[in-house]
Amino acid sequence: MVAPTELQSIPSAASADSPPPPISAAQIEQFHRDGWCVVDALFSPAEIDAIEAFFEEFKTNGAAIYDGESRFEDIDPAKRQLRAMHPHRHSEQAKTWALQPRVLAVLGALLGHPALLAQTMYYFKPPGAKGQGMHQDNFYLLAAPATCIAAWTAIDAATLDNGCLWVVPGSHRHAIHCPKEVPGENWNNYGDSHINPFPRDAKPIPVTVPRGSTMFFGGQLIHGSGPNRTATTSRRTFIGHYVDAATTSLSKFYHPVLDARGQVVSTVAVHTGGGPCGDGTGGGVH
Repeated sequence: MVAPTELQSIPSAASADSPPPPISAAQIEQFHRDGWCVVDALFSPAEIDAIEAFFEEFKTNGAAIYDGESRFEDIDPAKRQLRAMHPHRHSEQAKTWALQPRVLAVLGALLGHPALLAQTMYYFKPPGAKGQGMHQDNFYLLAAPATCIAAWTAIDAATLDNGCLWVVPGSHRHAIHCPKEVPGENWNNYGDSHINPFPRDAKPIPVTVPRGSTMFFGGQLIHGSGPNRTATTSRRTFIGHYVDAATTSLSKFYHPVLDARGQVVSTVAVHTGGGPCGDGTGGGVH
């Protein structure tokens, strides 16, 4: 077990001597205005090829680390999300990709503080796979005092046909939407009924992402995805969820939290209160 590190002082996201982050001022402006932006070439083509090959082998390991603590082969992607959960906890290589310096540099520019790693996922989303209902990530992570942020790297080009993300621009500036109860269903389940009713003035737009590019979006941004309607094309994605170094608490499902060196950070407490909508669960598995 790696010894926890104490963040005695929070360094700035970039010093005067460090190179500028690989993100433009226009992209940073878009992120703060709309809640998301897409940055190209943070991973090299060779790294994207390596991530793809790694997870094609990783899915054969028989481990019960997929959605619902299931094995890869036990999931029907037409009914449930086919995704590896927290692969960085099971592979040093996956952790290295999640802590890729260029990704962390962009996160630092967007957050204003160094980024800490809370979660990784790898979506396989093969042909015929279901989409995801509209949701907000920080409903689950409960990062405080600032929200979380996602780095969503397309291993396959994400298109309208294979189920790219849809987002509601500007929704990151609003609070968490609390869903109404659905008969026979626990309202805080992660599913298609999450935001119900959907805000009348919200107008989702699709975001297509080329292979190898990374989409960044904030934890309050309303987003979801359509099903994969193609016959032969997957929509594989490597995702990290991050919080900034000023974070004081986070849902228990996202501990241990790691710094840029992959060491456990002891200054982020486990959230002990209820969730944002009056429940007592204190977050949930995203």
